[in-house]
Amino acid sequence: MKNRSWLAFAILIAALVSPLALRADDQIRIVLISIDGLMASSYTKPGPAKIPVLRSLARDGAYAEGVVGVLPSVTYPSHTSLITGVPPAVHGILDNRFMDPEDRSDGGWYWYAQDIRVATLVGAARSRGLQTAAITWPVTVGMEADFLVPEFWRSDHLSDLSMLRALSTPHLLDAVEINRKQPFGWRQNDRERTDIAKFILRTYKPHLMLLHIIELDGAQHRYGPGSADALTTLERIDGYIGEIRQTLVETGIADRTYLAITSDHGFLPTQQQLQPNFAFKEAGLITTDPRGRISDWRAYFHASGGAGFVYLKDPSDLALREQVGALLAKLHATPQNGIASVWSQKDLERWGTHPDAAFGIGMRPQFYLGGGLDALLKDTGSKGGHGFDPTIPDMHSSLILSGPGMKGQGNLGIVRMTQIAPTLARLLNVSLSPQADQPIKALLKIPDIR
Repeated sequence: MKNRSWLAFAILIAALVSPLALRADDQIRIVLISIDGLMASSYTKPGPAKIPVLRSLARDGAYAEGVVGVLPSVTYPSHTSLITGVPPAVHGILDNRFMDPEDRSDGGWYWYAQDIRVATLVGAARSRGLQTAAITWPVTVGMEADFLVPEFWRSDHLSDLSMLRALSTPHLLDAVEINRKQPFGWRQNDRERTDIAKFILRTYKPHLMLLHIIELDGAQHRYGPGSADALTTLERIDGYIGEIRQTLVETGIADRTYLAITSDHGFLPTQQQLQPNFAFKEAGLITTDPRGRISDWRAYFHASGGAGFVYLKDPSDLALREQVGALLAKLHATPQNGIASVWSQKDLERWGTHPDAAFGIGMRPQFYLGGGLDALLKDTGSKGGHGFDPTIPDMHSSLILSGPGMKGQGNLGIVRMTQIAPTLARLLNVSLSPQADQPIKALLKIPDIR
């Protein structure tokens, strides 16, 4: 530990005095911060949260009344749409977790940047020689950012911190620990993520930074949206945003930097959970082993919170498709199951999601979906959730944008999540995929200040 610390200290000192660290060009910069689960109503409506920083950024800049996200409205596909401008079926990150009926991935998530099929803001910026940073942004393991601390975990054991060090930019976490005079714990918290961001901003002044702030999501799952614990968590995060804004001022780059606050989804209260795989098992479409794990399947339901997707092992089996469709219709016809919609494959194509699924299910508020086999209906075990139809107002995510030319832009109305990356790409003067959405129209009048 002693040798590693001295090495990191040497690297830190070298960085602080290097020409790269001290370079002061006039290139526009963007700090994109996602506050996981931040509802647009948090800053568009007065109280109850005391969040002066977010409110001042919205008041003095531009903000969306709501952002219509992607389906499913969960963290990983949403965050990938935020940096690509395309829906999940195009960028390839279809969900948080893989569709994996037999759990051969051992609960694996879409952690790896190589699975993204189109250009990202990070890749586009690097192609122009701009410096980039990403801190616990989903789907960034292996991403070619100049300064990287990806989002990754396999357990709650401290040994996973060693894996995170191996996946991050060499010695970056060591240098931050020395700078903050405190080692990291596991799992990392938002205080630590903010410290990493502030260190990178002060030391390297990257042209693009992605930062994922997580703890509001957990508080709303555990205690419910609007709960006292969720409000306290949001107020703490507001302080972290204030620290980052002050860091931009102290480093002398605030007047050339856009600070973009976004989120991946809103939240709805949840009580009961529907588990269609129980019905599939009862119908003989799923077989389990003596331990109760799936050993074979003909139809499988992949749950994504307030939405989910039905896969057929043999998509060409028309009789199977008809059988599963009838079973879903029966579940839909029973009001206490909480199903709002059963989507066809064409519906899913219009949503731009799960292209290989045969059907989808969208739930009513208060109802969630699970992949379990033990019962058709059960308590959720949480008081809030997401994944639902992103057009539901409480599922709207957020956008606040401050910086050059943004003063007084005000309410942008309802925008699409896929418009955010193209808008930021335009400000940074980089190009995304030809399949990307259009920039937010109201911001096209922002003068070219590059």
